[in-house]
Amino acid sequence: MTIQNATTTPMSMQLMTGAVDRLATQETTIQGEVSSGVLSDSYAGLGDQRYAALSLQPQITEVAAWTSNITSAQNTLSVTQTAMSRITTIATNLQTSLTSLAGTTSASTVTAVALQARQDLTQLASLLNTQSGTEYVFAGNDSTSAPVADPSTIASGTFFQTVAASVATVGTNGAATTEAATVTAASDNGPSASVFSASLSTDATSASALGRSLTVGNQQHVGVGLVATAGGAASATSTGSPIRDLMRALAVVGSLDQADSSSTGFTTLVQDTTTQMTAVSAGLGLEVTSLGQTQNNLTSQTASLGEMSDALVKQLGAVKDSDPASLSTQLTATQNQLQASYSLIADMKGMSLAAYL
Repeated sequence: MTIQNATTTPMSMQLMTGAVDRLATQETTIQGEVSSGVLSDSYAGLGDQRYAALSLQPQITEVAAWTSNITSAQNTLSVTQTAMSRITTIATNLQTSLTSLAGTTSASTVTAVALQARQDLTQLASLLNTQSGTEYVFAGNDSTSAPVADPSTIASGTFFQTVAASVATVGTNGAATTEAATVTAASDNGPSASVFSASLSTDATSASALGRSLTVGNQQHVGVGLVATAGGAASATSTGSPIRDLMRALAVVGSLDQADSSSTGFTTLVQDTTTQMTAVSAGLGLEVTSLGQTQNNLTSQTASLGEMSDALVKQLGAVKDSDPASLSTQLTATQNQLQASYSLIADMKGMSLAAYL
């Protein structure tokens, strides 16, 4: 509609066309709200309610980030649990093999058990390089670095050869001396001796502080994955790390075919390793239980965050979302007013002085 110049348009016509312009703008605004489903596409358009919207939106974003972290953590924990299940199976099989040696010193039996232990040691090293996406689940906070540099050479590298050399002399040096030497070899964090990455080549207690965590709530953090070399205090028969102790035991058993199986030292070494494996299995079991508990806690946290998100979204909707029924009524009323105004203006344009006489 074209509005005439104020100098030639009667005052009543100017007022009428101004009212029509405002009604047309109102109609466009209402139609926009109907189409978008929100009262305004900007916070400024919400009036005093913009402060509530500005407060709620960051909270919704934060909850979404926590939920995303939980999803990531659950994926990592699931992958870690699968790897740990296979590692505990290796430990169980080793205990079975050691039991089979208790009643015989047959060369063929010793050879078979030693071969299996070497194969399991290689498998263990490969499992420690398990990844969830691009992250190594046993690497702690250095999750982009492989925990074990080269799993394929672990049964022939410095660590294994050092253990094998000690086991080979068990017949003359005795079990106690041999065990002490193998614990030292398994605990060696030197760059040429350790099978682990530089960040993981530390004592078990220090390694426990290298865990990776994600934020899953307000001041709530959860550990994801495991640190391969983590554990507690070392002792004369333990590195302090269940996984390192399992590696040591596998290396010891994997070297038994180089020892004098008829010696007292051999028998004692097998008995002591069997006893030590009980503690290793218990330590691995605690890790598995801890992972499971964390997964259960995260499942509960996911439900809580879902309820929180729904509540926040509902509050934001009450501030930003338009009411379809109310808008429909407003739009109909506005369109009726516009139609009446158009008709009135058309009638006013057709009036002449004679119409007033």
